[in-house]
Parts: sequence; C-alpha cells; structure tokens
Amino acid sequence: MSEPTTAAGPSPVTRAPEARQSASGVRASLAGNLNRRRLARGWSLRELSAATGVSKGLLSQMERAEANPTVDILVRVADVLGTNCTDLLRQPLLEPEIIRACALDEPEDETSVSLLYAGHEQGRMEIYRTRLHPHAQSQVSSHGVDSVEYVIVMSGQVTLVVNDVPYLLEAGDTARFSAQCSHYYTTQDSPAVTHTVVGYPRD
Repeated sequence: MSEPTTAAGPSPVTRAPEARQSASGVRASLAGNLNRRRLARGWSLRELSAATGVSKGLLSQMERAEANPTVDILVRVADVLGTNCTDLLRQPLLEPEIIRACALDEPEDETSVSLLYAGHEQGRMEIYRTRLHPHAQSQVSSHGVDSVEYVIVMSGQVTLVVNDVPYLLEAGDTARFSAQCSHYYTTQDSPAVTHTVVGYPRD
C-alpha cells in the first residue's frame, strides 16, 4: 500500500485498484457491514438467528470478526438482510486510492482502454463538473455513510484534502475515497476543472 501523497511531498507509486484484502480485513469488513445492517432493521442477534437459522453464537463471532463463515451461511444471512455477499464483504475506503495518469499504459499510436475503478454502489449516483479559479477552495463536503466519491482532474492541478490530509492531483489523475469523510478541493496559481461522481448505497 502506498503512502498518502501530500502537496509538499513526492508522488508515490500508484496503488493498483485491485489491491488485495487480507483475511483479517475481510472479516473486519463483514463484521461492520453485518452489524450495521442488523441494527438498521432493529434486530437483536437472537432475532437474526431465528430468521436465518444461523446460530446466535456464530453470528456474534461474525460481528466480532472472529469467524470464517461458509459461503452458504453468507448467502443465507445476506438474503434475510435484503442484500448480497458482495455488499456484506465490501471493505470501506480507509484512505484515497489514486491512479496517476503517467502510470497508465497508453501507447500514443494505439487506442487504449484502462479500467480505473470497479464500484460496488448499487443506489443512486450524482455526477458533477467543477471549475475552480486560482487560489480557490470548494465547499467542505460529506455525503453520508458508505458513499464513495470518484474524481478525475480534467485540467490544471488540484489538491484533494480528505480528513485534513492533502493529496496533490495533476491533470489526468484520478482518485476515489470515502465521501463520508470531510473533504474539499483547492487550487494554487492556476485554474482547474474536475469531473466527480458520488455513489450512494441502496439503503
């Protein structure tokens, strides 16, 4: 995992969008997602156990990130909670993922297509075009639980600030991050244009 890019520091090696999750990270994601969805329905562990046929003890272990449930159990729990296994195992974005334009394999004499990100949002989305003047700052934003923001710098140079940590982005760079976090964009001596997409979960 690369270190965050700051406005004052050098650019790190780009982190691949397909960065692998560790087993403990998957269990932690399941624990948080399962607990959140259960509480959203107002159910106790006993009630979820009765609805799924999965023991209360195993469900408790899953919410403490101590269990390795089978696919069959995950499917049963997901069905009862009105979701799917992908959403139950989805890992939150703990820091922005940045893809540098200069790191893309784009031969000048060939047509190229690069997959930047594969998202899991299955609800509504919003698409924005933002034009920033020199020495400007966008409004400080936060879009709610499990929302994800994607940004592409179309021209100029911007600094993305997430939870008070700055990330310098050049023209052509892209990033995605948890839009639940407090964030904004700033410019220095030149104007900039960005395109952003905000994705929201179904619930």
